[in-house]
Amino acid sequence: MVAVATALKRVALTLAFVTAGAYAQAPAPANQCGGVYADPAVAIEACSRVIEFGSLDKPDLAKAYYSRGTEWARQASYERALADYDLAIQLDPDFPLPYYNRALVLSNKGESDRAIADYDRALKLRPNDSDGYIARAVEWTVKGDYKRAIADYENVVRLVPDSLAGYFGRGRARFYAGDFMSAASDFYRSHQLAPSLYTAIWLFLARKRADIPGEKTLADDAGTSGFGVWPAPVVGLYLGKSQPDAVMRSATHPDATRQRDLRCEASFYVGHWHVLRGSPEPAAQLLREAEATCPSTFIEHEGAIAELRRLSRR
Repeated sequence: MVAVATALKRVALTLAFVTAGAYAQAPAPANQCGGVYADPAVAIEACSRVIEFGSLDKPDLAKAYYSRGTEWARQASYERALADYDLAIQLDPDFPLPYYNRALVLSNKGESDRAIADYDRALKLRPNDSDGYIARAVEWTVKGDYKRAIADYENVVRLVPDSLAGYFGRGRARFYAGDFMSAASDFYRSHQLAPSLYTAIWLFLARKRADIPGEKTLADDAGTSGFGVWPAPVVGLYLGKSQPDAVMRSATHPDATRQRDLRCEASFYVGHWHVLRGSPEPAAQLLREAEATCPSTFIEHEGAIAELRRLSRR
């Protein structure tokens, strides 16, 4: 349950980075160059030796630059990673992986338009790559282009019929677009695939926004009294067993990073509680806090941005 919840929280923006780990296993011209299980510093040194002293043809040299770029990215040395991906693409324009990983770095830098252009190229070279569609859908969602995000998630579901990322992502995009009934259907499927308190909460929110009573279903799906491991206090609030102040107080942790994350989530879900009650001003205040404090990799961050867009149109 914990693993599922953790994956769901980051599926919006970090699934792509997890996928990059698998891509980094593409064949490299030296054993330690691009070895994702090796020490990154060792792998970078190995790649550099191959690049500087090897007698490689263009495709193999492109792989070496790609592999070194991936190791730089793993160390958050993004400018160095971009430089290596650029060289890999110049050497082998039909090698799809540098486009994909360069897009991941650009996304991390907040450059959605450039990231989308790279995903377009990668998907032309690998049209059945479900992870590429997920990653591009994330960028469309960030830009507020939910129609295109939904189309990409539909490709994911077509390619991988039991994709949690596909259904949960499409559900969020539909939710942000205001199609709450369809969103509820996707969240229901997500909850069937991998039950968690988070899938139960999002299913409840979609049903309530679609004017479908959701409390009984939430109680059945979540199986919580509102007390216990986070986000159980949020469930308790939505079931009428708690109050917003209690939820905010429960969002505490001795670790400062975890404390920030819990607080950002609490702001988001309590903000939605105010939305459901028809109180836009306190909702907007809390959603702005969630936007400001939630890491960009959290679904609560993208959700806060989308809901603030909706509130601004009222």
